[in-house]
Amino acid sequence: MSNVNRERIIDYLENFFSLSSNFVQINNNGDVLSGKLFVSRPGKFRIEYNQTPLILMSDSKRLALINKELKSISFHSFDQIPVNVLLFKKLSMNEIKIFNLVESENTLSIDVINSKFEDKGFIKIIFETNPFSMKKWTIFKTDKTKTEVFFDSLSLDRKLSPKLFDIESEDPRKIPFRIN
Repeated sequence: MSNVNRERIIDYLENFFSLSSNFVQINNNGDVLSGKLFVSRPGKFRIEYNQTPLILMSDSKRLALINKELKSISFHSFDQIPVNVLLFKKLSMNEIKIFNLVESENTLSIDVINSKFEDKGFIKIIFETNPFSMKKWTIFKTDKTKTEVFFDSLSLDRKLSPKLFDIESEDPRKIPFRIN
C-alpha cells in the first residue's frame, strides 16, 4: 500500500468541513433511489430521497428518520450507520482501520472500518485521482448485504444552511403530540 496515497486519502477525508452531492443509491435488492446528501462537520448530515418521503438526518446529537407521508419520526443510534466514521473532521486512527488500498489507472479504493463496530461491516470508498474526488461508497454489512452510493456533482466546503440539520423544524408530528 502506497503511504503517499494513504495520506492523500486521509487528508481528503479530514480536511473538508462540508460536503453536498446528488447521489444514486443501489440497494442490495436492486432498488435504485436518488437524492441529495449534505454533511456538515462535526456530526451533522441530511439524506433526502427523491422517490420516498424519507429524510435521514443528524443534528450531531440525535439521528432521526423522518417520514413526511406518515408524519412520523424515529430516533436511532449513530452506530447503526456505517458511514459515521466520516462525520467527524479528525479521523481517530485508533478507532478506524484503513485496509485494502487498491490503485488503478485513475482510481484509488480503500476499505474503512470503525474498530468499535467491526461486527457491523465496512465501507469501500472509491476516489478518482485526477482531479482527486470521492466518487462512490459501498457499504458492506456483515449479513452479506451491500448498498452502493454513487456521487454526482460532489461539492466540498460550500456554506450549508443550519436549517438543513434542524430536526425540530422537520418533525412532521403535530406540536401537542411531540414527546422528545
